[in-house]
Amino acid sequence: MSAIEWIHSFDRFDGKGGIKPGLERMVAMLDLVGRPHDRLKFLHVAGTNGKGSTCSYLAAMLQAAGYKVGLYTSPYLIQFHDRMTVGGVNISDAELEQIVAQLRPVVEQVAATEAGRPTEFEVLSVVSILHYAQQEVDFVVWETGLGGRLDSTNVVTPLLSLITNVGMDHQVILGDKLEQIAAEKAGIIKPGVPVLTTAQGVALAVIEQTAQATGSDCLQSGQDFSAQRTSFGWDGQTFDWQGFGHTLDHLRIKMLGAHQIVNASLAVAACMQLQEMGYVISESSMREGLLHTAWAGRLEVVAHKPLTVLDGAHNPEGAQALGTALRELLPEQKVVLIVGVMADKAIPEVLAPLVPLASHVVVTRANMPRSALVDEMAQMIYQLDPQLSVSTSQSVEEAFQLARGQVLEADGVIVCTGSLYMISEARALFFH
Repeated sequence: MSAIEWIHSFDRFDGKGGIKPGLERMVAMLDLVGRPHDRLKFLHVAGTNGKGSTCSYLAAMLQAAGYKVGLYTSPYLIQFHDRMTVGGVNISDAELEQIVAQLRPVVEQVAATEAGRPTEFEVLSVVSILHYAQQEVDFVVWETGLGGRLDSTNVVTPLLSLITNVGMDHQVILGDKLEQIAAEKAGIIKPGVPVLTTAQGVALAVIEQTAQATGSDCLQSGQDFSAQRTSFGWDGQTFDWQGFGHTLDHLRIKMLGAHQIVNASLAVAACMQLQEMGYVISESSMREGLLHTAWAGRLEVVAHKPLTVLDGAHNPEGAQALGTALRELLPEQKVVLIVGVMADKAIPEVLAPLVPLASHVVVTRANMPRSALVDEMAQMIYQLDPQLSVSTSQSVEEAFQLARGQVLEADGVIVCTGSLYMISEARALFFH
C-alpha cells in the first residue's frame, strides 16, 4: 500500500459515523514522535471563506522576504501533494513515503488506545508537521480544516492567529447560530497570542470576547488596519492599505473580486504585526509577494474562447462574493453557469446569488458520494426561477460540453462554481 493509499484508508471526518472532533488523537501521535510542533513557528488561520487565499498571500510575502515557509492547506485542487509545500514546492513522493513509514506504527499504537483510530485529516496534519520539522522551516502558515477549537490543527501555539470572515457553514458540526460558529473559529486564539481578524458583527464580538478572556490583543479590520480598492479588472486589482502607523499605496494583486482585497489586507496586517515582533519583512517583499500570489479555483480564468472561470463558492458567503465580482466584471452580461455542490451545504442559499446572473444552468456533481443529486438541485433552481433553462449532467466533463453548446455569443462566458472537489475535477480538464 502506497503512502497516499494508506492515508486515504482512514475515515474522513464528516460529523457522522461516530467520528468525533477532538485533539486527543493528535496529541497522542505528536507525543510519540517527539512533539516536533513545539519547535516550529505557526501562523494559524481560521474562518469561513478566504482562508486559503489569505494563507497564500501570507506565505508568498514571507518567502519574498527570504524566509523558508511551510504552507498547509486543504483540500487540494490539483494533486494530493499540494496540501503541504515548502517554499512553494510540494512534498515529494519519497519524502511522503519516508514520513509515512515512520508514522505507521505510531498511528497503530494510538488506534489501540481509548483515543481510537485517527481520521485522515489528523494523519495528514501530523505528516505535514513532521515534514516541516525535517525541512527546518522558518514559518508554517497553517490553515484549519473545519472550525477551529476542536480542529486537528489546534494542537499548536502559534505566533499569530488569523480569523477571516465568519458565516454559516458546516452547521451540522459547528452549530446553527453564527455566534456558535464564531466561538468555534475563535477557539484557535491562545493566551497572549495576538489575533487579527476581518470578521464583522456578532462574529467579531465573539472573537473580541475570546481575545479579552485569553489576554490576547485583537486587531480588527476597519479599526486597526484598513484597505481601499483603487482599481480592478480582469488583469487584477490595486488597493491602498493603512495600519500600524504605515500607509502602503497602490498594492497590486492578480486575484479577482473585492473579497480578495479583504484577504490580502489581513495578510499584510499579519506581516506588519510580525515586523513589530522583530521579524524583517520589507515593503518591497510585501509588494512582490502580493503581486505573485495565485490561488487555484478562486475566480480563476482557465480559458478565453469562450471565457471560462472557475470559482469554489461552496457556501452562501462565497456565492455572494462570486455574484458581486461577476456583476462588477461582467456588467449587463449573463453567463452559462455550471454548478455542483455537496449535499450537506445550504444549497438554495448558495444558488440564490448566482441564478439571476445565468442565461442557462448546467447542474452536475463531483465524483464522490457526498455530492448533491443533480435532479434535486435542478428542482431548487426551478423554484428560484421557473423560466430559467436548466440541463443536468452526471459528470463534470460532460457538463462543460453542454455549457459550450449553450454559449452562442462570441463573447459568451462560462462560470463553473460550487464544491472545491468539483473545481478540482474541472481544473483537470484544462491542466494536464
